[in-house]
Amino acid sequence: MKNVHLLGLMLIGMISSQVSAQPSEAVAKEKMKPFAHWVGHWTGEGSMQMGPGEPSKSTVDEYLEFKLDGALLQIEGIGKAPDAEKESKIVHNALAILYYDQSTNQYKFNTFLKDGRNAMAWFNILGESKYQWGFDVPSGKIRYSITIDPVANKWNEVGEFSNDNGTTWMRFFEMNLKKV
Repeated sequence: MKNVHLLGLMLIGMISSQVSAQPSEAVAKEKMKPFAHWVGHWTGEGSMQMGPGEPSKSTVDEYLEFKLDGALLQIEGIGKAPDAEKESKIVHNALAILYYDQSTNQYKFNTFLKDGRNAMAWFNILGESKYQWGFDVPSGKIRYSITIDPVANKWNEVGEFSNDNGTTWMRFFEMNLKKV
């Protein structure tokens, strides 16, 4: 009889732990509230340097909006550089999804480029209006550091690369935006 009782208690424990581990819409939305001031249209300038020489410059528009009733944040970035014919040429086009993964209790940042590349990136809140996200590549690590001033509506993002497992970092990207 004691074994049946013990088995019953174990079964109840397993079921209750599975029920409590189920994703919750309320938790998903609550975890995304710190990013409410991100929502909107941001515009400004960016620069990227992938080798020797001067960095290439572009105008940048970032469009951020909550999706799925606030459970995730969609970010679309378009960078344009002027070409010789006085028209803007798209040099960067990306889409990202920021969400809170309740199964791991971590934020995730999934990015997609128009050429088919993508990254399932990590994302951390470092402090008041300071964030960092990144991912590994075959030749090293990439990280982006974001600082947002919600009062002045300014966004600064710096991209860096490390080929020595994060000991030294080399800047290759910077973006300075203002909320429209």
